[in-house]
Amino acid sequence: MKSACEHLVKNLSQKAYSAAAGCKGDGRRPRSKKSSTYLQVRLRAFSSCVLAHRLFARARYEEPFEIDSKRLRPGAESGVAMVTVIIMSAVLLLMGTGMYYVASSEQSMSQGNNVGGQAFYFAEGGLENVLDILNYEATEWQLTQPRNGQYLMNPDASQRQDNPDPVTVTVGNQTYKVWVDEVDQYGSHCTGCGLVPTSKNPAYLMVYAEGQTSEGYRKLQQQVKLTPTGYPLDFFINGNVTINGNEALTNQSLFVNGYVAGRKFLTVSGTDSTYGMPAGVFATGRIYANSNKTGPIYTTSGAEDSKYWNSDYINDRDQYGPTGNPFSTSALQGYFNYGGGLTTSQLATLQNEAQTSGYYNGNASGSLTIQQSDLPDRSGDIVIYVDFPSGNPQKNVADLKFSWPPDPSYTGKALIVVLNGSINMEGGAIGQTTAVIYCPDGSVTAHGSGNQVFNGYVWGDGFTDEANFTFNLSPEMINDPPFFSWTVTRGTWQQDDQ
Repeated sequence: MKSACEHLVKNLSQKAYSAAAGCKGDGRRPRSKKSSTYLQVRLRAFSSCVLAHRLFARARYEEPFEIDSKRLRPGAESGVAMVTVIIMSAVLLLMGTGMYYVASSEQSMSQGNNVGGQAFYFAEGGLENVLDILNYEATEWQLTQPRNGQYLMNPDASQRQDNPDPVTVTVGNQTYKVWVDEVDQYGSHCTGCGLVPTSKNPAYLMVYAEGQTSEGYRKLQQQVKLTPTGYPLDFFINGNVTINGNEALTNQSLFVNGYVAGRKFLTVSGTDSTYGMPAGVFATGRIYANSNKTGPIYTTSGAEDSKYWNSDYINDRDQYGPTGNPFSTSALQGYFNYGGGLTTSQLATLQNEAQTSGYYNGNASGSLTIQQSDLPDRSGDIVIYVDFPSGNPQKNVADLKFSWPPDPSYTGKALIVVLNGSINMEGGAIGQTTAVIYCPDGSVTAHGSGNQVFNGYVWGDGFTDEANFTFNLSPEMINDPPFFSWTVTRGTWQQDDQ
């Protein structure tokens, strides 16, 4: 192919030589083969032949010989430069368009995230609000109470997953809605599986929160676990009981980690509201008919003592009887956990509540009297917290001379905590009181004149009754137990949708 090109160039050169002579117009031959016309024709011919060779070589998959750019005509690179400029301009235009599109998308996404973030944080605030409520109210009865016409848990179990009347809070243009549903441990809706404080089994709730702003929406859900603490929701004495007056227990039992003296002065009736069993007296020690610890109602063999036992004691159990069904420490622990009492955290919460909106005395000594005038005149729950830093718990005494709620038209209960001390319940002043007494270090004494009614739970290190006192356990206390009856643990969390 190369020799053919050279032959073609030679022939064209001859013609170019002749043409060059003719171009002079004088009929003379050119003086030299180096004339400009001759050289231009020869160069163009050779370039065309080389290009033809390259095309022919590519068609046959042959490797073409290299083109010597120095032999190309002057100015041939100008076309390549123009093409390069056009291509680079197009590339830069495409890059600029792409960068603008990406920047616009990032700005839109940033604005969307900002608006969505506001809705997210508002919904998260709703979740935290509900979790705070669950630390104090977690039973089905508590959660289904109306809150300004709205419900944290819908009374209709079939509408709890998608509550049509959730609790709604609006601040400016921002709103969150919150509600809860009973679920199993896997997060699936269930009915009748809510918290039972007297059970040893945990319960689960799903908390829903929707955050809504003018331009964004977020929905969150948080599963929580409610674990009963085993706090005694009945009349519990972690010591001995002596009864001298005419005491009555209605719809609750007396659990005693010790002996009971004076059973004949105690009337027990009704069904234990906490455990749903016939009310009775259950003691890890012996039950005596008389206040001076004589007259055991069961013999050491577990049989009913014919001299002291009567049909009113049919549901009673002590360390010996009845035969085949005595009562023991392990049996007591089967009802509740009395070993540790309230935790440091729970006591700290109660102390804070007392200091904030109740009654608090953290440096009590000797004898302390709490009267009606020492307490606020209002409805709702109240915490009364007394701590004797030193001294003998049996000689550090808090005299309770008030009733709660302070007015018959009010509602609520008193949470009474006395540490390193004892309690005197003044019958003439205490009247009708709904309360929970926690006195783990000292004894509780009920005395005075009149027929007083105490509705609630008692925990004491000992108990003495010297008056006509009735201890009752109403459904209100079962439905609305104190917050230290359970603990709240966060479970799985997720963002439901956007």
